[in-house]
Amino acid sequence: MVVILTRIQRATLVDLLDQIIPNEDGMPGAGEISAGYIESVVLVSPRTAHIILDILEATATAAHAHHSKPFSDLVDSAKKSSLKMVEDQDRELFAAFVRLVYSGYYINSAVINRLGPTARKPQPEGFLISPFDPLIVENVRTLGPRYRET
Repeated sequence: MVVILTRIQRATLVDLLDQIIPNEDGMPGAGEISAGYIESVVLVSPRTAHIILDILEATATAAHAHHSKPFSDLVDSAKKSSLKMVEDQDRELFAAFVRLVYSGYYINSAVINRLGPTARKPQPEGFLISPFDPLIVENVRTLGPRYRET
């Protein structure tokens, strides 16, 4: 599946990225850093293409429905409220999009160099991880050992 974003979609993507990670405290915004990464991943991954196209469509729909303007024409407060609506409508899609943004941002050499050698690793301080559910391995436990006692 080859996906080529339109000019409007590209502008919306850059604005979305900058809403997730804005340009502040001497760090570049994600729009500047991650847009190329996300567009390149879209070309090789149908799953990623669907995430990006779905988030772009949901954002455009929310912006038009509540502000009667394209997302890129909104002021920051309206962009934030539109993005919050998108998140509330589909948390799974929004979380997948944010993971893509972080992936593209934090592998960029400019970001790595600005963070410096004292930057924390993403885990365990980063993404929240669900607690381990022992029920998911219950079937394996009931099988018993698969080895000989010596």
